[in-house]
Amino acid sequence: MNADSPTRPDPAAAGRLEGLLDEHAAGAPTGAGSPPILVRGGSVLSMDAAVGDFAVGDVLVVGDRIAEVGPSISAPGAVVVDARDHIVMPGFCDPHIHCWEGALGRLIPENIPQTTEDPIAGAPESGRSYMYSAHRLFAPACRPEDIYAGTLATLLAALNGGITTVVDNMHNARSPEHSDAAVEAMFASGVRGVHAMGRPRSGEWAGTFPDDARRLRERYFPGTDDLCTMRLYAVGADDLTDLFPVRKELDLWFSFDSGIEKQDLAELYASGAFDGREAINHGNYLSAEQRRLVVDHGTQVNVCPRIESQFRYGRIPYREWVEQGLRPGLSNDNPMTYAIDMFAEMRALYLVEQVDRHRSGTAAPSLREVLLSATQHGADNCGVGAVAGSLTPGKKADIVLVDTRAPHLFPRNNVLASIVQGAGVESVATVLVDGRIVKWNGRLLGVDLDEVRRRVQLSHDHLLAAVDWPYAAVDFDD
Repeated sequence: MNADSPTRPDPAAAGRLEGLLDEHAAGAPTGAGSPPILVRGGSVLSMDAAVGDFAVGDVLVVGDRIAEVGPSISAPGAVVVDARDHIVMPGFCDPHIHCWEGALGRLIPENIPQTTEDPIAGAPESGRSYMYSAHRLFAPACRPEDIYAGTLATLLAALNGGITTVVDNMHNARSPEHSDAAVEAMFASGVRGVHAMGRPRSGEWAGTFPDDARRLRERYFPGTDDLCTMRLYAVGADDLTDLFPVRKELDLWFSFDSGIEKQDLAELYASGAFDGREAINHGNYLSAEQRRLVVDHGTQVNVCPRIESQFRYGRIPYREWVEQGLRPGLSNDNPMTYAIDMFAEMRALYLVEQVDRHRSGTAAPSLREVLLSATQHGADNCGVGAVAGSLTPGKKADIVLVDTRAPHLFPRNNVLASIVQGAGVESVATVLVDGRIVKWNGRLLGVDLDEVRRRVQLSHDHLLAAVDWPYAAVDFDD
């Protein structure tokens, strides 16, 4: 990408852009005093039917918000970002990643089934099981510095791949210090983040959840228009009784992992304990009647195409939700098996649904519908659908530029196919969050990646030693 005008070089414009990049790398605020940014000349994929798409178009950013989207915008004095040969689209929104696992990335190549009915208390020979290794082995061994390193690494990976909003499903809040480390890593990353605070599943811990949610809210999330917010997290099958008063007092969303089908959903909605500000991860195993309750009350659902395909017998419960009127968001879930990659999630969903279509004649989502699940419907799951998920004037400026000059994306024909069928993390050239440029020309700004890698390596080495991991640090066992 260039700092030049589409018609002739403009050294002054280039200088303004370089100055802005320096300011954003240094963390300068993006409020009313920030210069406007004109993203000019790209193929604009707005994901808003009212706004439309443009083969060649512009996006004007004023402060932290999108001011205008159109085929040709005049904005004298704006800093120009030349988006020729790029697709301009909203950032992806992921409602379900367990970010603390970042230092353990790709440790489990294949989820080995448990040898007991209790997935966490499984036998030692099931070390490659996600539930056993994550919750029984590694989670209790985590220090606050391990939480920080893993969370920061995961969120930077998300930003690098164009995921601008993440709900960190932090199911390892072993102490207030562990929670603080996760939140501070979220702030340090620059992502639009939601800290979903949850109790550990195994091992000794301080027992401070959910009471510590009050302190966390007061210390870190006092505002209503903050870049980062918080919510509560729980396993759906757990006893939720002690969480409801905290939820009501702090006025929070909920995120739920597996097992919500075991609850009396009708009673929870009738009593007001559930009010529609819930996000159900995975969305498996609910009956048609339970799904109808969820849809009618406005609760959100996300599915995890790669995890469901591998860990849950190949069944992605996407179509059954769509048939009842709710299009799920998409989430990456588990860094211990996969790289954080929304392009891979979209492609997995699209391919599995196409296989089902050919085998059984069922309807499959279109490319646009898949992309909506990764953007607007993901934002709805994250509780930020009013401010993120599409390039809509008035929404926050969370914008991704995908470079189509590489051989695998050139020439740029169908834009939807280019994103869902062709692009990848390596295609993400530039990312804005809240009007701030956080990635430019393929490089994260204001991030000392060498220092991040050092922290992650130290954490990785500590954790493997602490649990006496039976595999080599770099292994080839599939």
